[in-house]
Amino acid sequence: MTDGPVTNVSIFGTEYKISSAVDPERTQRVARLVDRQMREVASSLSLRSVTTIAVLAAVNLADELRREQADAEHLSKSVTSSAEKLALALKS
Repeated sequence: MTDGPVTNVSIFGTEYKISSAVDPERTQRVARLVDRQMREVASSLSLRSVTTIAVLAAVNLADELRREQADAEHLSKSVTSSAEKLALALKS
């Protein structure tokens, strides 16, 4: 992250100091999301490697982000199509 206020967060039992230009509360929310995802991975698999848990959590979060981006793109195309149809109907 970039220079900015330092926010103390705890992720999977480890304390981190994160310097970020974003609001410290946002940094805390993101850290809680990462912590929750890592704990879900750890509880569903018999893994002890924090590195493996972190990588699997990152893969899960990246997959979720990709699905959300695809949904947003689909919605944007649908809205654009509807707006174009409405504009044509209004011209008639």
